[in-house]
Amino acid sequence: MIRPFSLSDLNQILQIELRSFPKSPYDWITFMNLYSQYHDTFLVYTKKTEDGNEEICGYIIYSPDGHIISIAVHPNYRRRGIGTELIKKVISSPRIKKAWAEVRRSNSIAQAFYLKLGFKIKGIIPNYYGDEDAFLIECGSKI
Repeated sequence: MIRPFSLSDLNQILQIELRSFPKSPYDWITFMNLYSQYHDTFLVYTKKTEDGNEEICGYIIYSPDGHIISIAVHPNYRRRGIGTELIKKVISSPRIKKAWAEVRRSNSIAQAFYLKLGFKIKGIIPNYYGDEDAFLIECGSKI
């Protein structure tokens, strides 16, 4: 199930972030700032556990015009369509004409994920990550 982020989700999001981006994870303050800026477009993907609790499997943060700021899926839940469902949620928004993101040049797994969904590499942003270039990728509003 995809639903809006709530502050009680933050600890689980921080764990996913650390596991997903060990080189440069966002911290608590960054997520709070993103939440204040993108309250309506900070979403989490959840599932019910056997004991009836809710577990966060992934999240996405995007701007109202389609810039994917961050997306991550917990390693235990990858390759199950969760990332695809989160991206489809962005693309299906009636306000969004195109979606775009930056991806580390060295992150071939993320590149393959986006390319599989129909994104195209539109350019290179030198030193976007400080020590590494990023590919600028984008996709029209249909996947």
